[in-house]
Amino acid sequence: MRRTKALCHIMLHASLLWLYMIGVCSINSDMEALLKLKSAMKGPKAKVSALEDWNNTTSSDSPSAHCSFSGVTCDKKSRVIGLNVSFIPLFGTIPQEIEKLDKLINLTIVECNLTGHLPKELSNLTFLKHLNISHNNFTGYFPGEITLNMTQLQVLDVYDNNFKGRLPKELVQLKQLKYLNFSGNYFSGAIPESYGEIQSLKHLNLASNNLRGKLPASFGNLKNLQTLMVSYNNFKGGIPEEFGSMSSLEVLDMANCNLNGDIPKNLSSLKNLKTLFLFMNNLRGNIPREFSSLVNLKALDLSYNNLSGEIPKSFSMLRNLTLFNLFRNNLEGPIPSFIAELQNLETFQIWENNLSSQLPQNLGSNGKLRYLDVSSNKLTGLIPPNLCTSGNLKTLILFNNYFSGYIPTELENCKSLITIRISNNLLNGSIPQGWLALPSLGILEASNNNLSGGLSSLLSNLNATSLGILALSNNSLSGKIPAAIANLKSLDTLWLQVNQFSGDIPGEIFDLPKLRELNLSSNKMSGPITNSISHCTSLMSLDLSNNKLDGEIPKEINHLEVLSLLNLSWNNITGEIPKELGNMRSLVRLDLSHNNLLGTLPTNGQFLVFGDAAFAGNPKLCLHPPLSCPSMPTYANSHGSHATWWRSIIATWPTSITTILLSLPFIV
Repeated sequence: MRRTKALCHIMLHASLLWLYMIGVCSINSDMEALLKLKSAMKGPKAKVSALEDWNNTTSSDSPSAHCSFSGVTCDKKSRVIGLNVSFIPLFGTIPQEIEKLDKLINLTIVECNLTGHLPKELSNLTFLKHLNISHNNFTGYFPGEITLNMTQLQVLDVYDNNFKGRLPKELVQLKQLKYLNFSGNYFSGAIPESYGEIQSLKHLNLASNNLRGKLPASFGNLKNLQTLMVSYNNFKGGIPEEFGSMSSLEVLDMANCNLNGDIPKNLSSLKNLKTLFLFMNNLRGNIPREFSSLVNLKALDLSYNNLSGEIPKSFSMLRNLTLFNLFRNNLEGPIPSFIAELQNLETFQIWENNLSSQLPQNLGSNGKLRYLDVSSNKLTGLIPPNLCTSGNLKTLILFNNYFSGYIPTELENCKSLITIRISNNLLNGSIPQGWLALPSLGILEASNNNLSGGLSSLLSNLNATSLGILALSNNSLSGKIPAAIANLKSLDTLWLQVNQFSGDIPGEIFDLPKLRELNLSSNKMSGPITNSISHCTSLMSLDLSNNKLDGEIPKEINHLEVLSLLNLSWNNITGEIPKELGNMRSLVRLDLSHNNLLGTLPTNGQFLVFGDAAFAGNPKLCLHPPLSCPSMPTYANSHGSHATWWRSIIATWPTSITTILLSLPFIV
């Protein structure tokens, strides 16, 4: 008996020692695996400091030293159960030694620039619940077989990689999978119908791939699904009516999928829906009135389709709408008054339809409106005065309509405005003085209206340091262009053509460091073109035509190395054409016609490209010497030599006539 007990004690101690040894070996294998990972994941482009605390210098003193590595989480037995290495530029690969971390529950390697194929040894991570390798550069086919043993997997995120081929069907075996994200890759073929069997799914994202075929009707079986995103693929057919059975759905994104047909009315059964994106498809027919029952809807975007009919008045029930986009359709009729009563509305964009009547005059009274674009419709009446009640309005886009009357003074101090585009309307009165004092304004377009007044008052309170585009052409603006315009340091485009501006062109205008387009044509500008034009080296297009400019073309204009268009036609410009213009290789369009230019047309460089039309209407200009330029040496000198040339012709006229007559043959 004693011998038996002794033997049992020996066996027990041996077992404990064996288990201890196994534990120590497992811990050591975790350390070894982490060091292998570090070696493989740090590619040649990786920073030296990346994972610098991953080393084994203290491993002999503490068998759990690896648990203090950055991004490493261990259990009570010092086994690695979590590895989160993200946002570090490593540029390497995942090695096969990853299989030694067989207790891993969470493996997160996000945005590390890792490359190569996924190792099949990942299949050894049978305890894995969370696998996220998004925002990397992994390639090849996604090995679906590695997931077969991951029976506890809940999250699989491979977003933004370079995987290709078919979507893996093996995922159907993952009965606990809740989050699946394969978007932003190059997966092709059809979505497996079997994906409709993953009942545990709550979030499914297959967007931005090369998927084709029909959308699976089986998705209607996913009663727990809260998010379905399949946008930016190339499916065929329409929206399956079965999609109306996904009772838990909160986000449905099927934008840019090449879908056609009518929008199923039974999508109105999705009572929990908060976001519905169907934009950029080929959907037709009317907007279902039944959607008014989607009372939790916050974002509705049906833009870029072929929808027709009117905006349903029943949508007044959608009190939670913050985004309402219907642009680029064939909608008609008036804009319902309830739009102004949506208390949470922030974005309302309906451009390029056939909508008529007026905008609700209380639009914006909710104090939350940020983005308004109703351009290219048939809207009439006044601009609503309360669009910027709370100071949140960022874009005001009303162009290509029939708005009339004054611009509301209430918009003058809307400091949140970034974009103002009100061109091609029937607006009159003056431009609000405060608009060029708006600190964030980047675009101001008010061309093709009946606006009057001058620029001096606008520029007196200048603060629009971000203004890149100022387009006020085809109005009735007058007065001088003030030198203060040089304070618009970010100005890229300045269009003031077809107005009644007068006076000299201020030299300061050419000190604008970013100016690329300047159009002052069809005004009453006078005086010479200043030599300071050479300062504006960013200028690509300059149109000063149809004014009363005089003086000579400054030779310094050839310093504009990127200038491609120069139009000085229909002015009173005199003197010779600077031959330096021929050296401007960027210049592809030139018009100097209808001036008082004289001398001989240069024939160097770019002058060989421009036709005669570019110089027509200059009676003192010699285009084709010597055929059209008698006495060339004296013709090209000055006005005085030109008069001398005519006097010599008149003086020798009788002798020339006699000589010609004597040389003719005698006719009987």
